[in-house]
Amino acid sequence: MHVPKITALMPLKSFHPDFVHQAINSLMQQTSPQWVLKIIVENRDLSMFEKLLTQALRDERIHIIVNRGRKLAGAINTGMHAAGTDFVAILLADDMWALPAVEVLNHAIAHYPEADFFHSSRRYIDENGAFISSVYRCCETVTLADFIVKTPVKHLLCWRRSLALRFGGLDESLNSVGPDDFDFPWSMAENGAAFQSVPECLYHYREHDKCFRLTTGLPLSVHNREIRRILQKHGLSEDEIAARIEAAQQSYLKQCIYKTHIDRWVDKLLGGRRRQTYRPTYT
Repeated sequence: MHVPKITALMPLKSFHPDFVHQAINSLMQQTSPQWVLKIIVENRDLSMFEKLLTQALRDERIHIIVNRGRKLAGAINTGMHAAGTDFVAILLADDMWALPAVEVLNHAIAHYPEADFFHSSRRYIDENGAFISSVYRCCETVTLADFIVKTPVKHLLCWRRSLALRFGGLDESLNSVGPDDFDFPWSMAENGAAFQSVPECLYHYREHDKCFRLTTGLPLSVHNREIRRILQKHGLSEDEIAARIEAAQQSYLKQCIYKTHIDRWVDKLLGGRRRQTYRPTYT
């Protein structure tokens, strides 16, 4: 009776059980039932997650599948290939969708049939799910040129599956820094995607240090290297690359716990005593 129109893709590896359940519940409580969830896990973790998510998997709209690709990009590509809907969207396992997200996206897809990529406003929450920011408004218009100077689209990211698969989806040669919310939208723009903003706040991004996060857990040196790879891929000059990396270091990369792999190795040797020392100030 309720034909799904959107498939949510949840790559799941490092996790906090409470956050995973809250992320899934944010789907199960949607004002529209027209969704499907593909949870993508590594083969070695399949039985563990099947046990952890036993109750959720009783819902026929929720499926757990094995990653057939490489790292984060491969997991999302695996989910795209398995999806049966025209549009797919990302729900990270420590975040949540706002309860009307599916309903609003379905309306936007119907209202803007020429659009290939929808992106919404967002808000930040803490470990307990309490809001710690105002609503960060999405960019009203997005052009290919915008990607040279900034990242113009943020979660909630929802895109036309056929267009993404036409050029191979997410770039699996990239490691797990920005293949989903940095490189991929840029690649969609390069392949002619029409972007449409959704002013409603549909995504709740969780700020926490309860489990591994790519932003905080990967060394700063890794972030710098991977950002450089993406910017080089898209043809930026060395001066443009240096400026983008410097801007990142002065903003969200302040959250990195470690500077180098050696720094992280020493901390693990000492029992993993270091924790996040910097928290962004949200407005």
